Amino acid sequence: MLDAIGSRHTIARTMVVDILAAVDGHLPITEIHERVAATRPEINLSTVHRTIAFLVEHGVAHPLPLPGEGRYGLNDAPHHHAVCDTCGAVSEIAAQTLAAAVTAAERSSDFTLGDSGLALFGRCPACRGRTRR
Repeated sequence: MLDAIGSRHTIARTMVVDILAAVDGHLPITEIHERVAATRPEINLSTVHRTIAFLVEHGVAHPLPLPGEGRYGLNDAPHHHAVCDTCGAVSEIAAQTLAAAVTAAERSSDFTLGDSGLALFGRCPACRGRTRR
């Protein structure tokens, strides 16, 4: 991914990209830093912040638009997000799945929404199961 943007392969950039690639979803910067520091304790939190900012600026990563601490994921495939109101679990939805809805929303709002811009809120299967009992 770093080669695609002509970026240097610094230790921090490589580790952050590898960490984001290894998870199914998105991570807060503090958790990314914890995972980096487990192997390379000399890499501090501000370096991880700058690395994430660089990756977002160059389109390698994207922020998950949620309140609270930001979460970040790779821009490996166009997608939207389903977010649990109860526990905060996040699931990715392929962009093509919602393409017609996004097009209709763009027409009616005059906004350009893109392929990673929607966060749909509801309840995940685990939280739905807890509320039924």
